[in-house]
Amino acid sequence: MFINQLTATNLRSLEFITLTPEKNVNIIIGKNNDGKTSLLEGIYYCSTLKSFKQVTTSMLIKNNSKTLKVLLKYTKSGENTTISVEKNLTSGSTNKINDKKASAKQLFINLPVLALNFGSTNIVTTNSDERRSFLDWGVFHVEHNYIDIFKDYQKAIKQRNSLLKKKDRTNLDYWTDTVVERGNLLHSYRESYFNEFNKHFISLQESISSFMPDVYSDIRNMELDFSRGWPNNKSFEIAMIESIDKDIIFKHTTCGPHRADITFKSSGIDLKHISSMSTQIITGLLMVLSQARMFHVKHGYNPIVLIDDLFFGIDDKNLKLVINLLVGSNAQFFITAPDLYREQLLSICQSNIKIKTYEFKNKQLVEEKNG
Repeated sequence: MFINQLTATNLRSLEFITLTPEKNVNIIIGKNNDGKTSLLEGIYYCSTLKSFKQVTTSMLIKNNSKTLKVLLKYTKSGENTTISVEKNLTSGSTNKINDKKASAKQLFINLPVLALNFGSTNIVTTNSDERRSFLDWGVFHVEHNYIDIFKDYQKAIKQRNSLLKKKDRTNLDYWTDTVVERGNLLHSYRESYFNEFNKHFISLQESISSFMPDVYSDIRNMELDFSRGWPNNKSFEIAMIESIDKDIIFKHTTCGPHRADITFKSSGIDLKHISSMSTQIITGLLMVLSQARMFHVKHGYNPIVLIDDLFFGIDDKNLKLVINLLVGSNAQFFITAPDLYREQLLSICQSNIKIKTYEFKNKQLVEEKNG
C-alpha cells in the first residue's frame, strides 16, 4: 500500500501544498514551524479525522480560514482509491471514499496509518497511555471487532468510576461484573497479539547484528515485557474484589487493562533509565517495524507509517542504521527531520532510488535532488 498524491488546503500554516511521494521512504526536512509536522497531520487526518498530536481538529485549520480540505490518492493491492475530507468550522465534516460518503470507521479501516512522535520523547520514554494506544492500534487492525470490545470496556470503566466518585454502591456490582467480563476479553486479544508481535520484534532485533554488531550490542539483551494491569498471580475478578476499598478511596478503578503497559528491560532494568537516546530511537523503530510486519501478515500489505522527529538526538553512527532499517521494510514512510540533519541525510540518501528527501522553503515543499 502506498500514497500516490496528497493535496491540502488551509492545513495549519500551509495555504496550499501538494506532494507526489516515493513508495518507500519520504524524509521532510525543515526548520521549526515550517510545516513538516502539519504535512503528516494531513495524512493522519484522512484516516482518523483528528491529529496525532493533542490538539482539537479546529486547530488544524489555517488562521482566518474556515475550511480545511485534504485529498489523498493511494494504491492498495493494485486498486486505486481516493479519499477526500473536508472540515468546516460552521457546517462540520464531509468525508468521502471514491466520491461516496464514508464514516470515520470506514476511513480508519481503508487507510491504515500508524503515527508516532519521537521528538523529545519516544515510545520507550513516553507515558503508558501512548504505548497502550500503539498496542491497541495493532490489535484493531488484526481483529476489527476489537474496537467494540474496547468501547464497551471504556464505557463500563467510566460508569464504575462515576459511582466510585460519588461513593454510590448502587449498581456498582453490575458495572464491576461488566468491567471484568469485557476486560478479560480485551486482555485476551491484547495478550495474543503481543505474543506474536514480540516474535517479530526479536527477529528484527537479531537481524541488526548482521550489518552493525557494535550497535546491536547495546540492545541485544533487551526484552519486552507486557504488564496486563493487575497482579499475574490473581484473576481479574479477584483483583477487582480486593481493590474495592482502595478504589473508593482513590475514586477510580485502580486495576485492569486500562493500566496495562509495555516495558523495555535489559538485565531486569527499565531501559528508559539507562539507555542512550540512539538506543531508544532504534528500539522505537523496531516497534514500528514489528507492527508493520504484523499488519502485513494479516492483510498482505503494509500500513502507511508517519514518524515525527525520528532523528531527534541520534548520533551519526546510528543514523545509517536507521535509514537501512527503513528502506529494508518496504513500507511507505513519511518522516520529518530538523534542518540540522540535512547534510548528513542527503549524503546517506544520495543515489538511493527508494528514498525521496524534501525541504520546506518559504512554506513551499521542494524535492531535493539526492546526489
